[in-house]
Parts: sequence; C-alpha cells; structure tokens
Amino acid sequence: MRTSGVLLFIAYLGFISLGLPDAAHGINWPFVRTAFAVPMGWLGLVIAAGGIGYLISSFSVGYLMNRFGVGWLLVVSSLLVSSGLCGFYFSPAFWIFALFSVVIGMGSGAIDAGLNAYAAEHFSTKHMNWLHAAFGVGATAGPVIVTSVLVSFSQNWRLGYAVIAIILFTMTLVFLFSRHLWESDKHAPKKAEVSSEALVPVTQLQALKHPVIRFQIVFFFLYSGVEVGVGQWAFTVMTESRGISLASAGTWVAVYWGALAFGRAIFGFLVERFSVDQLLRLCLAGMAFGALFFTFSMTPYASYLGLALMGFCAAPIFPCMISQTAARVGKHYSVHAIGFQMSAAVLGAMTLPFLSGLIGGQFGLTSLSISFLAYALALFGLFHSILKRSVSSSA
Repeated sequence: MRTSGVLLFIAYLGFISLGLPDAAHGINWPFVRTAFAVPMGWLGLVIAAGGIGYLISSFSVGYLMNRFGVGWLLVVSSLLVSSGLCGFYFSPAFWIFALFSVVIGMGSGAIDAGLNAYAAEHFSTKHMNWLHAAFGVGATAGPVIVTSVLVSFSQNWRLGYAVIAIILFTMTLVFLFSRHLWESDKHAPKKAEVSSEALVPVTQLQALKHPVIRFQIVFFFLYSGVEVGVGQWAFTVMTESRGISLASAGTWVAVYWGALAFGRAIFGFLVERFSVDQLLRLCLAGMAFGALFFTFSMTPYASYLGLALMGFCAAPIFPCMISQTAARVGKHYSVHAIGFQMSAAVLGAMTLPFLSGLIGGQFGLTSLSISFLAYALALFGLFHSILKRSVSSSA
C-alpha cells in the first residue's frame, strides 16, 4: 500500500475514534450525576467545559501545526483525549470530572482541526465527505459501547469511559508510529510545485484579516447552529406545537440524522462528477426549502419532508466547504482558516440552538423554527458572497 493509502486509512480510523466519546455523556449522565449528587442540568457544564477546550485548541491549530507538524500534533492530542477519559474513570468529585472534560475538548479540537486541515490539502473532496461520514460511524458506535458496558458490568459508568480511553490510546500509538509518514507525505510530492508564496509564514492575525476567511468563519458559525439546532429542537416543535405523536417525531428526528450521514456517503460519489460549488449552491437552496417546509407546515408530512430535506442537503456542506478552503484563501492561509472555521462551528453549535430556544420561549415554538429558516437563508447569501470574494481575490 502506498504511503498516501496508509495515511488515508489512518485518517478514517482517526475520524471514527474522534466520534466515539461524543455521545457517551448522553448514555452515562444519569449514572454520573447520581454518583456525584449533582442536578440533571449540570450536564450543560460538562459540555460547555469540553467546548471551551475545543475552542482553545482548534483556534490555535494553525500555529501548532506550523510549530510541531501534523504528526506530533495528532499524537499529543490523541493522548490528551485518552488521558481525559481515564480522568473520568478516576474522578473523585464533579469539579475534577468537569476539568477533565476541558482536557478532552482540547485534544478533540486539535485532532479534528488538524485532520481536517491535512485532509483538505491532501485528500479529494470525495474522501472529505466519507471521512465525515466515518465520524458518524464513531458517534454511533460510542453509545453502543457504553450501553454494552453498562448492561454487562452492573451499570459501571466509569468502565465505559475506560473502554473508550483504551481505544483512543491505541489510536495514539497508531499516530505515534505513523508520525513520520504525515510529514514525508506532506513534503515529498510537492517539492516541484512549492512557490515562494507557500514559504511565507502567515500569522493568526494576518489570517483573520483575510476577507474570505472572515466570511467563512460566519458561515461555519451559522451552519453548525442550523445542523445542531434542528436536531435538538425538531422533536419539541413537532410534539408540543403540532400534535405529532412521540413515536413519529422521534422517528423523523432519527431520519434527519440518518439522512445527514447517508447523504455524505452519496455526495462522496457526486463531488467527483459535478462542480463542488454547484452542488453546494443546490444543497444550500435545498436546506432553505427544507426549513421553509418545516416552518410553515400545514400537515405533519410537510414537517417530515422538511426534516429529511434539511438533513440530506446539509450532508456535504461542512466537508465540502472545508475541502475548498485552500482554493478560496490560498494554501498558506488554509491551516489557520480551517482552525478558525472549526472553532466557529463549535461556537455556533453551542450558542445558536440556545438563542433559538430563547426566541421560542419568548415568542412561541413557531418563531423558533422561523429562526432556522433565517439562518438557512443567511447561509445561502453568505455562500454567494464567499464565491464572489474568492473570485475577486484570486483574479
């Protein structure tokens, strides 16, 4: 197998492992909060702590990759995640548990941004879509592993985290023994095409001044807010304001997430046959129409159609926008840009669903769904601004 093939295989394993811890809290939390005697709502503190760690590392990933190289970044970051999960196992108090969530967030943010930055430069858009689908595989496997441990070992929630920690530590060893491949694959094939522009170091501040990068930061902030917000609030909107049964609403929220994962596999083939920007334009329009159907649904079937359409059309947006970053802003800016975009995505996922919830609480659940339509329309407009500025900056 060629070096690029080996690295591609390792990248798929990396994305799968990255998804493993994400949903573990949802399964373990009832047992964790009982063990520490804390309120149910304190799960938000754990998630926020992880988000802070993620923001710190993903925002700085451009500097870290330039300073240490992608190989060592992945080794240390994966070790942080496995260490944080071990910390969960040994935590004697809730505040220590929350601190280890920061450690896991820092490791996850660096792995996520680092792998995305590397893949955007070295792998095709097809593989970018499939890599993000692989993350979904990990996010699906994580709850299965934790549930199996709870059932088989007398509801031992600590052991569930330990099992995932062992898997992540194994991934750390894989990154450690392959670290030289990442650097050699990065430099060897490109010696003939290195330009003087690529050798000029770019600081984080310089990257932030790039107009396309600033537009893309806002784009990723809005996109993640829509993707996560729809998944979080669709069930409440359908059951509490539209009279849809719990079973039907739950099924169609699952269809939404399933369409997102399935769509990334499908679009992995389509991006090889059609213009990526044309597909993005169609998918962003499809998201807006899906939000329109869901917001102003006259029948339950309109809500179902809107959810399925939003999930399927959202599928290629994140990986394709990441993959196109270097083409839009230049390779010397792209590592910083992708780090900023990942940070913006996490910030959007943390804040916009919360903002929509406040809007819904103040003005009713219909206004909550209207907020998703507004975000989707703003995304469509932002995308065209990015295209226009990308063309003008490269001209």
